[in-house]
Amino acid sequence: MTGGVPLTGGGMAHPLARGDGAGLLHHLLVDRAIKVALVLVALIVLGLGMALIWKKAGRGGPPRRDDG
Repeated sequence: MTGGVPLTGGGMAHPLARGDGAGLLHHLLVDRAIKVALVLVALIVLGLGMALIWKKAGRGGPPRRDDG
């Protein structure tokens, strides 16, 4: 044995040894797309939350006059 990755075991080399590289590539691309979508949704929610807090704190829009 030369010390390389055994092709009969599990792990990343196994699907490639079977000739299933396209399936593995598809899986990795879908996984990346899901992660990117989650980050984008989180950023949108964060932005909306910050805008809401900014308005509630009285720093957004025209100045209001309270005649208490």
